[in-house]
Amino acid sequence: MPREPWVDRVLRFARACIVGSGATLVDFSVLTTCIRLFEVAPTSARIPALLAGASVQFFGNRTFTFRAQRGSLSHQAKLFAVFEIATLALNWTVYRLLQPRLTVLPPEIVSFVGTFVVFIGFAYPMRKLVIFKLPP
Repeated sequence: MPREPWVDRVLRFARACIVGSGATLVDFSVLTTCIRLFEVAPTSARIPALLAGASVQFFGNRTFTFRAQRGSLSHQAKLFAVFEIATLALNWTVYRLLQPRLTVLPPEIVSFVGTFVVFIGFAYPMRKLVIFKLPP
């Protein structure tokens, strides 16, 4: 199979960053609302925020980032659910590790840092190589 042109790879990654930004905005909004308005502990507030962001990720990545609409929606959704559980667990674990150590930063910023690390190291590769990979 021929190697994909670098421009296509860069554009796809840029689209993933756009979708991720939208998901992060949703995540951030839920996290901030839970912490600041409802006075939920930051580590507990992280869970609903991650779930809200994950729903944006699935549909944004399927339609915009990877343009994988001709793939089976149910198959992709099942794979996404499995890998997103791992991604959410990694996000929550990284947040739990970072938040008490980076007390000079607001918890929302610590959330951005942890989520980006997990995105680059795990979530994006799994979405590209497994979840939204279409047969040739």
